[in-house]
Amino acid sequence: MFSESNNCLVCGGDSLVGGGLTDALSRTGLHPYTSTRREASAEGRRVHLDLEKPETYQIPKGVDYVFVVAAATNYQRCEVDPTARQINVFWTPQFIRYALKKGVFVTFISTNSVFGGEVPWPHEDAPHTPGIEYARQKHDAENEVLKAAADLDAKNRLNIVRLTKILSPETSPIPNWRNTWLQGGVVEPFSDLIFAPMSVQFVGESLARIGEKRVPGNLHLSGSENVSYVDLAVALAEQWKVDPSLISPTTSSDKGIQIPFKPTFSGIAMTRTQQLCGLSPQTLNSVVKDISNAPLFSSINS
Repeated sequence: MFSESNNCLVCGGDSLVGGGLTDALSRTGLHPYTSTRREASAEGRRVHLDLEKPETYQIPKGVDYVFVVAAATNYQRCEVDPTARQINVFWTPQFIRYALKKGVFVTFISTNSVFGGEVPWPHEDAPHTPGIEYARQKHDAENEVLKAAADLDAKNRLNIVRLTKILSPETSPIPNWRNTWLQGGVVEPFSDLIFAPMSVQFVGESLARIGEKRVPGNLHLSGSENVSYVDLAVALAEQWKVDPSLISPTTSSDKGIQIPFKPTFSGIAMTRTQQLCGLSPQTLNSVVKDISNAPLFSSINS
């Protein structure tokens, strides 16, 4: 259990996952430290830490757990920008090595895309078959992090948590769908884009639980179903009492949109995670309720 004298640092507190985790930790009464690359905005429990600048590395006093959320995650950037690989495969493992040397427990956030998306429900220790560059970088980063833990005899203070797609009320295309429906318009979700969504609230609360349990090894957080964006639109329309005729399914191919990662299967098995941390996959209905309960959408039915 975290306490004021036994606290944690969220490295990458400005990110979607980092923000959700910080909110979840704060709801428990904890005041976690968060890091930011923007030195001018660092104050109090918001500390300056830039993965590309080792001179900024720090673990605040009283911190014995670090969540490493910061990463270069944009698929297109990972394909074309060499600095993305430097951040993901070199600098992030370097910081984790530094943190492990300090004696803290580290959670490193990774991705379901390391499995390639052609095998249903890969378990926590299943082999990787990364296809896109972002997935290859995360695969390589996992190996570097594991090597650092082995070198430092710190495998019992490291877990790698892989995530499926995370949705917030601001995640595209949800705001556009909402605005279109409010104007009585028709949305065109893709039936050929499969994912296993989770809400940012669920991910934050689950990571906080993982931090309390301090279980080493590979862990997974996933939606409970492989669904299409059409399924998401239908579920949101039902929740918001929107006329289903305002949904016109299409495909990314028909729209001429190139999507770099189109898995056949997106969900990942949580067997080990469920047994050791008491966490279950999130249902689509639960995701939709979390999105709908956000203040941004409070007027959808008014």
